[in-house]
Formats: sequence, structure tokens, C-alpha cells
Amino acid sequence: MRGNLLAYSLSTFFILLMLVVFFKHGQWTLGPLSETLYQEYYVSDWLINYEGGFVRRGLLGQLLFWMYGIWPFNVREFILMLPFIFSPLLLLLLLRMFHRLQWSPTVLFCLCSLGGGFLSVCIRRDYLVLILAYALFSLVSRWLRTGRLTYFLGYFFISVVLILSYEPSVFIVFPSVFLVAGKRLLTWTVVPVILVTFLSKGTAEIGLSIWQSWMPLFESYPFGDGPEVIGMGEEALGWATWPTFLFHLHSAYVGPEPSWLTAPLITYMLAGTYYLVTFLDVAKVPFWPSGSFNARIMSNAFLLQFIAMIPMFTVLSCDWGRNIPLCTVSALFIAHFFPKAAGRVSFIDKTSCHIQSMLSRCAVLRSPIFYFFVAMTVPMPLVLAPKIEDSIAGLIFQSVFGSM
Repeated sequence: MRGNLLAYSLSTFFILLMLVVFFKHGQWTLGPLSETLYQEYYVSDWLINYEGGFVRRGLLGQLLFWMYGIWPFNVREFILMLPFIFSPLLLLLLLRMFHRLQWSPTVLFCLCSLGGGFLSVCIRRDYLVLILAYALFSLVSRWLRTGRLTYFLGYFFISVVLILSYEPSVFIVFPSVFLVAGKRLLTWTVVPVILVTFLSKGTAEIGLSIWQSWMPLFESYPFGDGPEVIGMGEEALGWATWPTFLFHLHSAYVGPEPSWLTAPLITYMLAGTYYLVTFLDVAKVPFWPSGSFNARIMSNAFLLQFIAMIPMFTVLSCDWGRNIPLCTVSALFIAHFFPKAAGRVSFIDKTSCHIQSMLSRCAVLRSPIFYFFVAMTVPMPLVLAPKIEDSIAGLIFQSVFGSM
């Protein structure tokens, strides 16, 4: 009884603290919005369209382009406000799922605040990707149960939108779909779209043509340095592959300022995230229904997603604060919709069994005090290699003592 009371008290305090950080970070994010230029990646990445030729992640930009042609509006401000629309929607979706499954929601508040991941303009289109991933998993699950054509067509439509909106979503959604669908038509229908998208990387000339297609927008809503400087999103279409890979590896695993703490902090970041997800039943919440939680299923799903997303954790990205939430939230979806999927891979299931067996022998890991200590101290940088200050405790310390 005393242990439950301690867990309830710590959970309540932690959630209240995270809500403060959640809304405080929204204020921090809103502050520099007026200084964000068209050229910066956060905006220009959304502007990639098909006006200069078919290229990766161009669907959303093409939709924006058509919308602007029908009714001119300030696209920059619209893009900067999208995280404040999709982030709460995703959070509500997760809370609804956790309530239905009777899982402790504390880990969601960790995800909301680690590195300022939620309500951050820097996250770009990740919230939309996760919402679409949830819809895709739901449709696949229903199609496998009923065989109805409408669910299959919905799966195909969402798949195409995901791939054409953010091509790395292939590594997020399709490994688990392959495991549950096998060699069925379900898996292979989107392969041509995947191949065409990955082969259509684009060139510097296409990037410049895409940027110039927005000239009426820049003239109607002038901002910053002007349109003569190409946006980073469009410029990236012309980046050489090998130097880009090396840049991502160096930035994520070494950082602009190399430190002997980098490797230990990366290890702690990944191990801490795994612990927070698979031991979330330790954090009991008084106003939340208490149900059963299978740590092994969650471990399988998390390991599956981490292995599937290794390209994103290495050569395709240097954004830890994006990739870990993408991995974790999608693993939560998989554990919900396909609880047996990752267990079909014997290596993953044996690894989960070994890790969970080893961790269950340590009593301190079942302590709510230790759980919230990890939640407060595990680093989660938005980009680049982690630092000590990239944690919830670090964010609070900087906000309190940095302003003094």
C-alpha cells in the first residue's frame, strides 16, 4: 500500500511538472517564430513540391502550392503553426489509446517534454506522420480481421500519402506490416511507390526550380532575407549522398564539440528510453484505470522499431529528438495493434526475454523514485549529439538559473 501511495504521489507530481514544462516550452517556441525565415529548414522543407519535377516528400508542398494558387495566404505562418495543431491531436490520440488499454500515461508526458519534442516547431512533419501511422496500423489490423476491401483501399491510400510526404516513414511502418501480412498483396502493393520515391531524390537544378515556383508567395508576403537565397529544404535535394551520410553520423555520434561524455550519454539515452517504455507500469496514476501491461510485448515492439529505423538513427538523420519519439510512439502503436508481430522474430523475442529477465532481478528498477529519476535526467537532444543539459532537469535548470 505504501509503495502504491508513493507511486501515485510521484506520478501526480511528475505529470503536473510536465504540464508546466509542456506549456512553458510552447511559450519558448512561440517566441522565435517571428524570426523564422522562409529559407530555414523548418519552413522550406514543407515547400518542396513537384513544380520542378517529381522528388521525395513533395506531396505536402504540392498541396500547399495548389491551396495558395486558389486562395493566397501566408504559407510561412501556416507552416509554423502546424505543430500546434498536430501535436495536441497526437497527444489526445495517445491518451485515448492508453486509457482504453489501461496503461499508465506517465511515459507520454516524458515524451512531451524530453528535448521539448512536442509543441516544437523544429519537429516539422513528425506529428502528422505518427497520426497517419496510427491510421495505417488500424486499417491493416481491421483488414486482416475482416478482409473488407474498403480497409485495404484505405491502407493503400494512407501508405501512398505517407511515402510521398516523408519517405523515411517506410522504415517506421512497413517492417511491422510485413511481419503481420507476410507476402500478401497488402505488403507489396506500395513497393513501386517506395522505389520511385527513393530513386527520385532530385538535383540542385530541381531544387532551385521548386524554390522559384514560390516567387509569387515571396513577393506577396516578403519576409527575412528575401527569396534570392534558396531554402535549405530545397537545397538539400542537391546534396551529395556520401558527404550527407558522413555529416549525419558525425553530428549524431560526435557532435560539433566532441566530448568523452558523448558515448555514455547516447547509451544512457537509448537505455533510459527503453526502460521508461517497458517499465511504465511502475508509475501508477490515481485517476487512471490500472490494468495489465506486458513488458515483453512492448520490448519486442521497441526493439523491432529501433532495428527497422537504424538507417534513420545513422546515415539518414542526426535528429535524436525526432527519431526516438518516432520510434517510441510507433512502437506503442505496434504493441497495441500487432502485439504478436515482433515476437515472430526469434532474435528479437529472445533478446527481450533475456533483457527483461535480467532487469526484473533488480528491485531498484521497480521503484517509482528511480523511474522518475530516469525520466528527469535522460538526455533527449532535438538535434546533434546529446549533452547533460538535454534533459528535463537540464531544461528546468537552464530556465530557472539561466535567467538569473
